Amino acid sequence: MLRQQTRSRIANGLDRTRLLGPVARLREGWLAMRAGDRLTTGPDGLPIPPPRLRVLVDGRGGDAEQFLLVGGQMSDSIRAAVDSSGTALEGMGAILDFGCGCGRVARHWATVDGPEIHACDYNRELVAWCQANLPFARTTHNELAPPTPYEAASFDLIYALSVLSHLSEPLQHLWLAEFRRLLRPGGLLVLSVLGEAVRDRLTQDQRLQFERGELVIERPRMAGRNVCTAYHPRRYVTEHLLADFVEVSNFDLGSPQLALMQDAYIARR
Repeated sequence: MLRQQTRSRIANGLDRTRLLGPVARLREGWLAMRAGDRLTTGPDGLPIPPPRLRVLVDGRGGDAEQFLLVGGQMSDSIRAAVDSSGTALEGMGAILDFGCGCGRVARHWATVDGPEIHACDYNRELVAWCQANLPFARTTHNELAPPTPYEAASFDLIYALSVLSHLSEPLQHLWLAEFRRLLRPGGLLVLSVLGEAVRDRLTQDQRLQFERGELVIERPRMAGRNVCTAYHPRRYVTEHLLADFVEVSNFDLGSPQLALMQDAYIARR
């Protein structure tokens, strides 16, 4: 807890002096160099993205085996949540991976028979990698703010994992409205955020704010980067972010073998 709070204070100081961006890029480069390129192809036969792109997605070590393991667990958790809602994944017409990165989750839909797989991200380099290496998915670039290039009512399922955790509050609400526009009636939305599981990272004042059901955001000026961090109380998610959706419930994104420190929600349009 103290280590995380110290990191946060350092990041806040760098942000005030406009040095956070350059320092974050240096850190990403160092993590990528340390991760190396030992694995280049996954067990699925698909290419593994280079370390620098993996670091952009996970913000931590960029380890290739962890990249595959976490992505597989996330896809399994999404499937389980969709099944529990009474909807069959294979019976869907189209799925959107919003904030797809370099396909950490999307790659695990390669053999799914039925729905079209779409993906989008605002980082053009990540989009280009997916377009070149994940041919089963239709990957598109979007801007940091909506709209996307998709037509209304295009998808039966949209998932956005650890995306809202790195956006300012106005951007979060703009994207929720866009997700609602893109979903077909009865379509499902899956979100994961930093919430109850990581509240010990917060300072005392931030924790009081969190406990009042208020959103806590650090460094909103850096929206879209991992260094912008948002913490979502459950009340805020259910009463504000997902207020226009129905059948809202939370589910475990992780497993006993690999606990993921994110709160996950599924809701219906």
